[in-house]
Amino acid sequence: MQAVVLVKYGNPERAFELRELNKPEPKEGEVRIKVEAFGLNYADVTARKGMYKDAPPLPAVIGYDVVGVVDKLGPGADEELLGKRVVALTRFGGYAEYVVANQLVAHEINYQLSNAAATALATQYSTAYYASNMAT
Repeated sequence: MQAVVLVKYGNPERAFELRELNKPEPKEGEVRIKVEAFGLNYADVTARKGMYKDAPPLPAVIGYDVVGVVDKLGPGADEELLGKRVVALTRFGGYAEYVVANQLVAHEINYQLSNAAATALATQYSTAYYASNMAT
């Protein structure tokens, strides 16, 4: 599979390389997702700049949220998710053709929701919702 790999910190034009990697295999309670689109959020930008303390070491595939279709289940994963279009939080790995995620953070969505709207639900909406509820 192809993935956009962060190979060095700094300017996006020089920080990334398109590489061929093995497809990830889902573990216990995980699903593998054939990615249609990934989100771009603050964690990704700060990881590219070398300022995100929880980012994986380089080289790394970043990307916190994706939209796609579940194409494989790990042991113990909910069989109902197989073949479903989902939005998921990935905790890195999203800038790729395939990614794995815990089934608990992969939620079915319908095809009427655009990729842009669906990826915004994952991190951006959740952050805004949390912040707005903390203010009250």
